[in-house]
Amino acid sequence: MHLRRSRGGNKQGLDSQVLIIRFRESQFRLLLPCDRRIWMAEGDGGIQRRRKVEYPLYYSPGRSLVHVVVKLDDSPGALARVLEALGAKVNLIGTNSYRMKSGQAIFSGFAEVISASDNARTIRDQVVGVEGVAACDAWDSRQGLLVDRFHTGIQSGNGESYILLPAVALAQTFAKVVQILGSGGETILYMEGVSLAATRFEAYRRMLGTDPVGRVEEASHIYEALGYGSSTITLEHSGKVVRLVQKDCFECSGEIKGMTGCAFMRGLAAGSFAAVLGKEMKANEVRCRLRGDEECEFVLSVKED
Repeated sequence: MHLRRSRGGNKQGLDSQVLIIRFRESQFRLLLPCDRRIWMAEGDGGIQRRRKVEYPLYYSPGRSLVHVVVKLDDSPGALARVLEALGAKVNLIGTNSYRMKSGQAIFSGFAEVISASDNARTIRDQVVGVEGVAACDAWDSRQGLLVDRFHTGIQSGNGESYILLPAVALAQTFAKVVQILGSGGETILYMEGVSLAATRFEAYRRMLGTDPVGRVEEASHIYEALGYGSSTITLEHSGKVVRLVQKDCFECSGEIKGMTGCAFMRGLAAGSFAAVLGKEMKANEVRCRLRGDEECEFVLSVKED
């Protein structure tokens, strides 16, 4: 039985109580079945925050790689049994798991094959016999290149479709708009940021509760999770002023010429916090990495009537 291709998802619900599995004394590795593996910080044994790693493709010349996709029951122990079966065959590089509307679930894993005698076929045969597995497909790498042949795109847990676009490429595209149109280009980018945020964060507002301080804190986490940059947000003057500091604003990525500020991010900040706080906001960028500062800082204030 084979699996029907789908968009990658990101939902919880799979054996979240299973955190660490020891397959053999000689082969110990950390797995987080609920979503994906997280690398441990060195030294203190804690988990260090970092960017999420997606695997549309993986390249490692000279290594035998395999992509394994399993459709399984979304029931306690099902994913743990799959991981145990894989443990004797592969070293996992990156994993993802999510629930489907049917009530079943998908596990997707990129892995390095341990034994030269194993390949996608033998690994698939190993997994299909596991209790709770409805179907399994697997694909071998070609000359060290492993491409995700199952997922047809990227989808968030809320069902929204996304594409992967390098941050540097998008920043350079914005810069070209400003180079061609001048201040008019900056205005366009600002207004597009406001428009995008108004649509996106109006939906988030319904999820964030009624407490303005709590809303702002969660909004900063949304910024980070979506890849806009690591943010620190504070409320001042009884919530009438929002100060947003970004250490790695994507609009400053790479060698950007012709821009002196982050027009799109400034608009995104104004629009998002207007939606979150339910008040029209104006935004100024008081510091910017494009102007030689170490970080970008936006000061947003409520527009007075």
